[in-house]
Amino acid sequence: MRRVISLIDMDCFYAQVEQRDNPALWDQPVIVVQHSRQGVEGGILAVSYEARPFGVKRGMSVADAKLKCPQINVCHVPIGEYADKADIQKYRDASAEVFRVLNNFDTSIIVEKASVDEAFLDLTTYTNERLEELRENGNLEEFTAIEHLPTTFLATGEDVKENDHLREQMLTDFITGSLHSTENILLLIAACTVEAIRDRIHEETQFYCSAGVGNNKMMAKLVCARHKPRQQTLIPWVYVREILRTTPIGDVRGFGGKLGNRVQELLNITLMGEILEIDYSLLVESFPDQHEYLIAIAQGMCDEPVRPRKESSSIAVSKNFPGKLAIRTIQELRKWLDGLTKELAKRLWTDQNENKRTAENLVYSLLTEEGKPQKTLKINNYHPDVLFGQIWAAIKVLNRSNLANSEQGPWTPPILNISLSASRFQPGIPAATRSIKEFLGEKKRRKWVRQHAVYDENDGRADVIIEEPPPPKTPAASKPSTSTIGSVEYIVIDDSDEETAPPPPPKSTTNIDYITVDGKKISKKVFRNLPPEIKKQYEHRIALEEARLLKAKSDAKNSRKRAGPIKSDVQKTKKPKPLDSFFKKKT
Repeated sequence: MRRVISLIDMDCFYAQVEQRDNPALWDQPVIVVQHSRQGVEGGILAVSYEARPFGVKRGMSVADAKLKCPQINVCHVPIGEYADKADIQKYRDASAEVFRVLNNFDTSIIVEKASVDEAFLDLTTYTNERLEELRENGNLEEFTAIEHLPTTFLATGEDVKENDHLREQMLTDFITGSLHSTENILLLIAACTVEAIRDRIHEETQFYCSAGVGNNKMMAKLVCARHKPRQQTLIPWVYVREILRTTPIGDVRGFGGKLGNRVQELLNITLMGEILEIDYSLLVESFPDQHEYLIAIAQGMCDEPVRPRKESSSIAVSKNFPGKLAIRTIQELRKWLDGLTKELAKRLWTDQNENKRTAENLVYSLLTEEGKPQKTLKINNYHPDVLFGQIWAAIKVLNRSNLANSEQGPWTPPILNISLSASRFQPGIPAATRSIKEFLGEKKRRKWVRQHAVYDENDGRADVIIEEPPPPKTPAASKPSTSTIGSVEYIVIDDSDEETAPPPPPKSTTNIDYITVDGKKISKKVFRNLPPEIKKQYEHRIALEEARLLKAKSDAKNSRKRAGPIKSDVQKTKKPKPLDSFFKKKT
């Protein structure tokens, strides 16, 4: 039995995000423009469907777009908080909303994130189970009625024109002729289900999408584009060859680049179906290692599985410096590296909080006029200062200029691109990567996390994973701490946004047993047990706090000497900067 696969494709997603942010833009021509540099607007990244009839296209300049469509609405991709570069976080956040709907629709549907605005769904198990239920209940004909397919087209090769009467007639004939074909019934159940999924996406996010439904990834993606936007296309297996017979080679998934160009050049053809008409010996001669694959694709066969992948396998930030904008000084390189590192740290912390995983590797890459040096580093801490120190120590030795020291001067060769990428994610949150705030217990609700090591046979490493056992009967009350039960370490992690006053210390303790960190008291014993990286971040700050207190006492004493016993004027000490201050934009 063939599989049942669908592709969900958000309609001009970036433009829809802007339209949702500004509802007045719904149903209006909109373009989304990439980050500008030095006062010059970048190219167009997205064109709403309302703007396309005017001839506005991606890659076109804004000036040309305004000439073609004077009433065009121009939206700009935001600028990064820590680096002067495009920040697409709001589009990622909007994408996460869509994928929450997809992942929660039914547990038997496998969801693969193909891109920020595309998802493959494997509905094979779901449709088979649904078919069994419908047959038992006698509701099969009712469920697959045309009323449940209001935006569905049937791909037959004659479905190009947007004719609703023809659409309904073709669907009705197909439904009637499919009642005794299990394969076609499964496709119809999938089509009805995808209609419901698309409706739910719109209800919960306001975003519209299109879809393709077929027996594999290639065909689902191919037919998805036939009737966009806000509609879906169903491709039964019987019509696959007819569709491919008239499909340009470059339109097929995987053939839009070099392979597609080679096929057209070497075989002198333009349509995918023409591959089946080529003499087999010529096909083998031209593509000795790929001829069987080409024949299979031309017949509509594709066995690529839908892989459940909810999180990205890597998190990366990068910045281009083309032509005259190339980096030529150490100061400029450090400035950009600092901003990109903070941006990466922010995204890593967000990912760690949402997905409860931690990256192990950090790859830096520099594109220069003489090559592309890169290196993989081990991530020990997500703190931006720690990351910057690691990266800078590895990069600074690449400078070939004889006129520079390690901190300032020229940089040779000029840098055209900086890329930082974190990968090799492992489940859990190792204690060394946590902020000290997680150990200080500033909030009400907490949860006990069990931490232990799991040996990985592939690399011989012990990886930290997280479990959540029931909380102990008597949880810690007066202060956060780490404790040991047997060989297992328990750490209190905050899991609330509510602030609460810390409980009073036990009567038997004194202030001598505590130190102050960011205005909070913590037991010296607990602080000594914190991970070295966490202690290192705050030891200098604690020293500054103690110095301020000593100075305040000295100033108060001198003030009393000058003013006599009548008035005492003790200076207030400033709180040290919280960790968040590292992420404020430098001006």
